[in-house]
Amino acid sequence: MVLHISTLEKVERFRQNDHTLTTLDLSDNEIGDDGATDIAKALRANTTLTMLNLDRNEIGVDGATAIAEALQTNTT
Repeated sequence: MVLHISTLEKVERFRQNDHTLTTLDLSDNEIGDDGATDIAKALRANTTLTMLNLDRNEIGVDGATAIAEALQTNTT
């Protein structure tokens, strides 16, 4: 997974359920299925994110499924 410093800061804010973070662009970061599964875990707890861009991240079926399942419980 290749993430830029500012991206890492945003991901950490997202994982901590920072209430000021409403948009998260993680495009082009080679997140893959493992990273997508981590994002899914954070999505289950997050209550403020309204836009998440995961374009071009080599996310396969397992990662996409994890995110889809998390979004079913996420109300934002």
